[in-house]
Amino acid sequence: MKWRELSLDDARKHRSSIVFAILSVVVLIVAHLIWIAPLSGDKEEVEARVNQQRELVRKYNEKLQQSQSIRDNLAKQESELKGLQKFLFKGNDPYQLAATLSEMLSAKEGQKLDIKTYQVLASKEYGLYQEVHLRFNFMTTIEGFHYFLEKARNFQSALLVQEINIQKVQRKGGPDLVVNVILAALMEKKEKS
Repeated sequence: MKWRELSLDDARKHRSSIVFAILSVVVLIVAHLIWIAPLSGDKEEVEARVNQQRELVRKYNEKLQQSQSIRDNLAKQESELKGLQKFLFKGNDPYQLAATLSEMLSAKEGQKLDIKTYQVLASKEYGLYQEVHLRFNFMTTIEGFHYFLEKARNFQSALLVQEINIQKVQRKGGPDLVVNVILAALMEKKEKS
């Protein structure tokens, strides 16, 4: 295509086309400045917010997964605790526990086991629970002592034998052992009404 110089007559002849072209360019520039440029800035701002919201959603999902793991762990520990609570002595009085143990551990059915004394040595509080140390003094035979230990092992409440002292005495007939046993028991304190 050959370019030729534009003369004044040609400009007058095509003046409406030139004005239309200039107005079109001005309208496009104004439209770009008024509508398109702010929209692109808004678009970048919206994209930044969307990315921020996605990051928040990702973090919340992580927290939800952690909370589910924690909830499962708590449910497991709660079931274990309920299982352990079955073995706790229920009550507020360590002396009541000692009396109950004395009665339960005393020999029946012809066993020679005579609990002479029992006493509460110490107790430690752990919130809703209390650890109680008890001392039992009794005279027995080896069979009676075995019976006592078997009853302590099979007792429905949690007991721990902490110390055993045994003395053999020379007697004709009857119990020939003097036994001093320290037991630890865990009590679940009942709520006071």
